[in-house]
Amino acid sequence: MTATNPPVAHWAQVLTLRDEVRQTDGSVGELQMSLAKAVYQTVPVPYANIAYYTDITQPTPKLVGFLGRVARRLGVSDLDAQACFHLDQGMGGGKSHALVGIWHMISRPDAFFGSELGRGVSLAAGSNHHPVDLSRVVPVILTCDSMSPGKKDPRFGPATDLFGRFLWLLFADHADRMGRYQHYSNLGANKSTLQAAFAEVDRPVLVLIDELMDYVMALTDESAIGGMPGEQAFLNALTDAVDDQPGVALVLVMIKSEEDESGYHPAAEAFRDYLSPRLQRNGETVTVTEPSDFAQIIRRRLFSHADIQSVAVATAAAFVTAGQEEAWKDQVYTPLGSKRTLAGLPERIADTYPFHPDLFALVSKEWTVVQAFQRVRSTVSIFARTALYWSTEHDAGRWAPSLIGVGDIPLHTDALEALLSSGVLAGNDRAIQGYRAVATTDIVNTGGRGGTAYTLDISLKENGVDAGQAYPARRMATACLAYSLVPRPRAARGATKSELLAAIAGPGVSYPPAEEVFNALVASPADGGLGALERTRPTGRVPGRFYLSIKQTLNMYHANALTMVSGDDALDTVWARAQSLADKQGFSALYKVPRPSSDVSTSQAFSGLDSQQTRLVILDPRRWTLLNGRDRATRADIDLVYGVSPGLPSTFASSLVMAVATTQRRDRAKAFARDFLAWNQVVAQLAEDSDELSEAQARRDEASKKLDEAVTRAYQHYVFVLRTDNGLTVQYKTLPEPQTSLSGGHVWAALVSDKRAVQPNQLSADYVAQLIRAGRYGRDLTPKEIFAYPYSDPTWPLIQADEEMREALFKLATSSEWMLTDSDGLEIRPNSPAQIQSATLQQQLRPRLIEELAESNRQKVIAAEAVDHRNAVLDGRVGSLGSTNAEAGTGGASTSPSKSGETSFETTVINLPLSSVTDPVKRDQVWHFVREIASLIDPAKGGQNDVQMVGLQMTISAASGDTRSLISKAEQVPNAITRIEDDDL
Repeated sequence: MTATNPPVAHWAQVLTLRDEVRQTDGSVGELQMSLAKAVYQTVPVPYANIAYYTDITQPTPKLVGFLGRVARRLGVSDLDAQACFHLDQGMGGGKSHALVGIWHMISRPDAFFGSELGRGVSLAAGSNHHPVDLSRVVPVILTCDSMSPGKKDPRFGPATDLFGRFLWLLFADHADRMGRYQHYSNLGANKSTLQAAFAEVDRPVLVLIDELMDYVMALTDESAIGGMPGEQAFLNALTDAVDDQPGVALVLVMIKSEEDESGYHPAAEAFRDYLSPRLQRNGETVTVTEPSDFAQIIRRRLFSHADIQSVAVATAAAFVTAGQEEAWKDQVYTPLGSKRTLAGLPERIADTYPFHPDLFALVSKEWTVVQAFQRVRSTVSIFARTALYWSTEHDAGRWAPSLIGVGDIPLHTDALEALLSSGVLAGNDRAIQGYRAVATTDIVNTGGRGGTAYTLDISLKENGVDAGQAYPARRMATACLAYSLVPRPRAARGATKSELLAAIAGPGVSYPPAEEVFNALVASPADGGLGALERTRPTGRVPGRFYLSIKQTLNMYHANALTMVSGDDALDTVWARAQSLADKQGFSALYKVPRPSSDVSTSQAFSGLDSQQTRLVILDPRRWTLLNGRDRATRADIDLVYGVSPGLPSTFASSLVMAVATTQRRDRAKAFARDFLAWNQVVAQLAEDSDELSEAQARRDEASKKLDEAVTRAYQHYVFVLRTDNGLTVQYKTLPEPQTSLSGGHVWAALVSDKRAVQPNQLSADYVAQLIRAGRYGRDLTPKEIFAYPYSDPTWPLIQADEEMREALFKLATSSEWMLTDSDGLEIRPNSPAQIQSATLQQQLRPRLIEELAESNRQKVIAAEAVDHRNAVLDGRVGSLGSTNAEAGTGGASTSPSKSGETSFETTVINLPLSSVTDPVKRDQVWHFVREIASLIDPAKGGQNDVQMVGLQMTISAASGDTRSLISKAEQVPNAITRIEDDDL
């Protein structure tokens, strides 16, 4: 059986390769567009021709929308529009292509808006309702990758910095160009100068700054770094001035350091960190392509525009018909998974025609994860050579695939070098050399006359195996190589049997011969199979995989895996580890606040945290960090949470303590996370019987340990709130090494040192009394209020448990200075701390009243009489609780009026002889007696009892030191006399 083309039109008959693809043997000439070349015509480039540019440019939604917003700002009057646009994608993201489009749009607006792309831009700019006029736009094009700081350039006259070059271009059409340049140069690079310059020009102005970081990196040279502050000041002023000036737009390209393979000098990184927030404040970050545009961009770049819908549908139908064979359905399409089913194949083919959707999925979703692989540029380079080869084969009457698939990259041509140099191997020279050797040895050698797979195709044909195509073994082996280049989702490696069979599936291909091809490839090298092929054994429902190995060292695997780990993945891991390492020791609760999504406010992110308990809150370092000059947003959010700034009502903010990471240490933890994730991928890639597996696992475990250490060290700060003379103030504190704010115990000990908290079980009753007095509440407090103050009032210390406050209040309520009363003012005398009710509002803690002694002369008399009475008691002349007849009164002071109508007074003298109170009954009787005295002179009852004078003598025999507080209080009363005598009891 001989192979035949499918019974539908072949893609090579429907689509015509562009002339530049054929004329350059598939290299497509200069794939990377340069704004400098297009504007200044330093060398002839085809895209400088507006007709060519608009013809090869796919009008994708994001590109059209971006150009439309720029056109609206420049060409639609009296309509508010975005002024600043920041493009920060890495290489190959379409930035230069978009900038060349802006140049064409303002240089030849009539021709531009007459194209398919231009019509879309016009609609986006608002031409349905507002006319778009770009005929008067003044271009200020600063291509920073083609200029040097501090050096003169004929394009910019006398200017040697960005500000000067800006002025020189702005007044390019002015009769006195040099005069205006000198005038504004003398005024300085500030906002008012720029606004005045724009106003003088009085025309729409486009300021386009391309590849700024190239210029900034040149500024870091020792000879030029002195100019960096001035350049920063100019760009800062420019972002503000453009935003405030109607009809002026700024488009700036400044690539993120993680998107640039070479990285940035620290000073350049600082420059970018300085400028980025200003661009965010005055504009928006723009992307001009998205993954869904990928297939259309590639197709338009390689082929002349043609109607492909009907042939794509017919081709898809032919593939579905071939796949209906039961074996294909059960053994291939079903195991491929829900996203690659036979039912969804027609839609997928329509999106990617003339390329197979599996090829586009591999390139756009897996290869592009490698930072060095440029989505459009690298793909065009590979696909152009591939499409040219098969188009040439078809034109010569030889077999060509009905869809260009994963196995159709012609490795015996220069397409192999295009693949290996595309960045998919991240510049790993040993890996490139290894896969070059594998491709030429195990698949097909240069020139197409050797290689294991090439030989297998000849052998299979001689043995009557007809898989409905010319090169089934070569195509399947090529697919295996393509699937082996980078780690796949979930750290898988290589391809499953279903994926390898799908690489040669199609119209006219029967399953049995296709499986024979597979079996021949995976056979042992001794039986003619691929020598570099290795496999992973299936586990459970996970199928085995096949991959071509180049026997890399662990370090090579690791270096390759590092390119697959994104910064976002690393930060996600840092946050996950922080959550697992945090503990609440000492605190009542532990909260972990994740980075909110863009539609969630700060108030919403922190809602639900307010409660009457001590809380340690761990902040997500992906959003909140301190120091390094980038913490303004973090501090603003913290102010909101603590009520320093309005917006988040909170009753118990004072008992909330936050743990926050340091920016620099967070970034270091991020680096350790990348290292750990890379080793994790290496372990997943190695076979279970690999000699290197145990070492890889050990290095992964070591990386995990270092990651945990880095995360704990990153959380260096803790934050709480105090009330000062200036109101609520947030306190930012740093823990000493090696402590971490992820540890509740470390944070609590630091709070104790800050006098913001107390040690466990060390809350002093006297301290609580001082806080009550210092608070000047103007009234007696209830237990509920007192229990709440450590959580709601930042002047009170944090405590670890309510039992500590219960113990302190018990000591106060049973002391000589304070007492607990009920709602009627009657004293409640608790027998234990457990009887203190923390939630009651019906009780009050109040100070006991200190009896005032009588005037000095009266007191001396009573004191003398008391001494005499004591002697009488000791002589046995007086009873235990009574008095002598001569001394006894009526038992109380009387205010009954005398016969003359005036109040008469009487003196009551009660002597309590010195007697033992060790008997609990006797002690209670004496207590009630003393309590009655206190009630008699209670100021609160001044209206009930008219007490004029009081004299007291007390003789107490107690253990040495037990009466010191009593003496201290007595000495506060005027004319009091105290003494301590030795007791011979």
